[in-house]
Amino acid sequence: MEKVTGRPLGEEITRRVIERAGLRHTYFRTPTGTTMTPKAALTTSPTRIRPRGWAAGQIISAPRDVNRLFSALLVGRPPPAAQLKQMRTTVPAPAPGNGVRYGLGLTSTPLTCGGVAWGHGGDFPGYHASDAVTTDGRAATIAVTELSGSPARPQHLTTDIDTALRQ
Repeated sequence: MEKVTGRPLGEEITRRVIERAGLRHTYFRTPTGTTMTPKAALTTSPTRIRPRGWAAGQIISAPRDVNRLFSALLVGRPPPAAQLKQMRTTVPAPAPGNGVRYGLGLTSTPLTCGGVAWGHGGDFPGYHASDAVTTDGRAATIAVTELSGSPARPQHLTTDIDTALRQ
């Protein structure tokens, strides 16, 4: 993005995504550990969170903003139909299992109620986020900052998301 726009990644993400979606509790953390613009305090002090994943893990967000973003993307103000169709064109993602499929920045996960949840969670050492929204706008996000070494922990969070989104 920086090569194409000639501007810093954090500024472009802030302008193109964070501000456009009205995310008031989300920001791109700069490599120096300072924020680009002050945002409302999160439950955990951002000064204590030090992920260094650049584009893959530099955004700090409150769960309600994550829900707002995915709801806007998939239900409220989606991108043009052709782009959303491309994002929803998926292939099997064997690592997470349980029928999860991956598209352009989105995962689709079958729900036990028969529906499908769309989202894009992720992991960073010590952190895990699970998020999803249904096509009728129900959304849920769970973020954990101290994962045990057990591989069952993220699966437990997937189960919790499924429970929250059941019809």
